[in-house]
Amino acid sequence: MEKSSEIKEFKISYTKKHLIFMSLAVIGFTIVALYIILNADNLAVSCSLNPRRYCFSNPITYYILGWFSVCFFTILGSLSLFKYIKNPLIFTISETGIILPEGFVEWNDILKAYLYNIHGTVLLRIKVKARCAKYLRRNYNMFQKFLASLQEKNTFSYPVSGTDVNIDELYGFVRTRIENVRKKY
Repeated sequence: MEKSSEIKEFKISYTKKHLIFMSLAVIGFTIVALYIILNADNLAVSCSLNPRRYCFSNPITYYILGWFSVCFFTILGSLSLFKYIKNPLIFTISETGIILPEGFVEWNDILKAYLYNIHGTVLLRIKVKARCAKYLRRNYNMFQKFLASLQEKNTFSYPVSGTDVNIDELYGFVRTRIENVRKKY
């Protein structure tokens, strides 16, 4: 990335290691959920014999917890995993702008970009102009709109710590491109 004049475009996508870890996490949570379902009676009996904190003496509670876990972790986790395996691309940076999953953003529509660390996961946050953010979020469903309302206004966040790109070089390249566009105007 140091030869920014030679780079026309580069793609940031999840690594195979990250996808394997995600697969193992889905399998692990599914096994735990199935264990809870299959052993609900035993878990309830052991709870009534030896009461502890966070222990349920009714096996129906374990069945509900187990089936909820199967639905949430197995079904939703598998759907997101298949989505990432089918298209592991997070975003693409080109000479004219950034191609996000929501759409294309030109460099002059980007106000700032910064790195944000949440418990070891590094996110690249891109703040865009209000009209651009409205255009990019036009196809969001209700859940996506709710999640967007929790973020800083007109900001999009993308994980870069699960990728094979050098985070410091990526951030330097994006920041340099934004500064170059600012100097032109």
